Amino acid sequence: MNPSIPPLRPPSMLMAVLLLCAGPACAAPAPWDPARAVALAEWSWAAPLAFDLPGARLQVRRFRAPMAPVDAARRLTRAAASRFDRLQFSGSVLSLSGVHEGRHWLAQLRPADDGGAGTVGLLSSLGPEERREAGFDPAQIAPPGARAVLRASSRMAGGTGLLASYLCPGPYPRVAAAVRRALQARHWRPVAAAAGSGEVAGSARAQAAPLAGEWARPDGGRLTVHLHPRADTVALTFWHRPKEAS
Repeated sequence: MNPSIPPLRPPSMLMAVLLLCAGPACAAPAPWDPARAVALAEWSWAAPLAFDLPGARLQVRRFRAPMAPVDAARRLTRAAASRFDRLQFSGSVLSLSGVHEGRHWLAQLRPADDGGAGTVGLLSSLGPEERREAGFDPAQIAPPGARAVLRASSRMAGGTGLLASYLCPGPYPRVAAAVRRALQARHWRPVAAAAGSGEVAGSARAQAAPLAGEWARPDGGRLTVHLHPRADTVALTFWHRPKEAS
C-alpha cells in the first residue's frame, strides 16, 4: 500500500455509499477497476479494500491525483464512461455518484498538497453464501440497550475483520465503564497498558488507560474503540482485526 495515501475513514465512507442503495441490484459482469484505466495511469492507487454488508459488498480504492479535485473529477467521469452521473459539493469535498449495470458507484475527491486525493467506492449485491463472517461478536461488548446501526465484515490478508457501530443510551461515564468491564472480562487490554511490564487487565494502570484507542488480546487480535458522546446517547464504534498486520 502506498504510504503517501491518507488513511481511509471507514464509517464515513460506508455510510455515504449506503445512502446510494435505493433499489435492488442485478447480476452484472466483473466491475470496472479505475486503477487499470489508461486515462488515470498517472494516479497513485492504494490496494483495494472490501467490506461485506448485509446483502451487499462494498469495494473501496483510495487514490492521489496530480491535479485539483475538479479536474480530477472530470478525468474520472470520462474514464468511467456512464458510471457517474451526479455531482455534489460539500465544503471542499466533491462527490460523484451513479448506478451502472445494477451497481452503485461513489467517488469523493478533496484537495491535497500535490493536487487531489480521494476514494472510489462500489456497492454491489452479495449472496448469503458469499458473505464472510468475523470471529468476533461486538454485541458481547456493547452495553445493555445499545442499538446496532452498522455492521460490515472486511476482507483482510490475515482473515476477516469487522466494523460495527452502536448507539448506546445513557451518559458517557456509564457507557464507558460498561464497555471497559466487558472488554476486560474477555481478556482485552489497552495497548498503552499492555506495553508496560507485567500489566494485567484489572490493574490500576490498565484501569487508568483511555478507553478509546487500541486494545489487544493474547491471541494477537486487535480492536480499535471509538466513543462519541451525543445529547443523551454515546456513539460506539469497533474496528476488529483478527491479528495485527505485519
